[in-house]
Amino acid sequence: MAVCGLLAAVSVVLTQAPASFADLALARATQGRVRLAEAAGTVWQGRGRIVLADVVEAGGERAATATVPGVVLPGTFGWRVSAWPLLVGVLDARVEHDSMREPVLLTGRIGELRATPGSLSFPPVALDRLGSPWNTIRPTGALTLSWDSVTLRSGRFDGRATIELQQAASALTPVRPLGAYRIEVVGSGAQAQVRMNTLSGPLRLEGSGSWDARSGLRFTAEALAEGPERVRLQSLLGLLGRRDGERTIIKIGA
Repeated sequence: MAVCGLLAAVSVVLTQAPASFADLALARATQGRVRLAEAAGTVWQGRGRIVLADVVEAGGERAATATVPGVVLPGTFGWRVSAWPLLVGVLDARVEHDSMREPVLLTGRIGELRATPGSLSFPPVALDRLGSPWNTIRPTGALTLSWDSVTLRSGRFDGRATIELQQAASALTPVRPLGAYRIEVVGSGAQAQVRMNTLSGPLRLEGSGSWDARSGLRFTAEALAEGPERVRLQSLLGLLGRRDGERTIIKIGA
């Protein structure tokens, strides 16, 4: 009888595990850079808001990191996880957001995560709480994130994702908007290639680089002001990076 009672108690705990448990799993999977706030429901079916957190490392030890408040993405995410497949180590989940036309399906096994194609759209968001160099530039902009079928596997990324930043602005200049930009990320294993180009606007940004789980992002871009706003943008260009004639060289992680 005692064993039956214990099993019943464990069953209740597992089925009613609070949604905040999902935050612990998300933090562990992203090394603390993505968190879940205002979680409601259970770990199996719930809702919450995603926070892109700035992670401060102490003494170079990732184990000694402290997560500070970051950028809260607008809108609410919802999820539903099928419990029975997890008994054999298989993930079967659906994730939705206010801006999604249809839910994204997440599948996989231990150490692997696959996502079906999807997209997310956010109204203008302040990005200054993402840490350096964003806390210096203090940019804002409307974000659209879209992706093909992608696979994450032990620090490896396979697939293609696109980020578009519209209505970009900075608290360091009255020029608004600065422009619209597209960032493409193409992963084919341990390293992902990153490329940025300008869609429109007086501040031209062109750059490329790479990302991997060990060294993070290494990115180099050139910034150039054009058109009637060229003079008014010179002070901002001086803050973005090293001047090289009319161009400014911006380096991240290099």
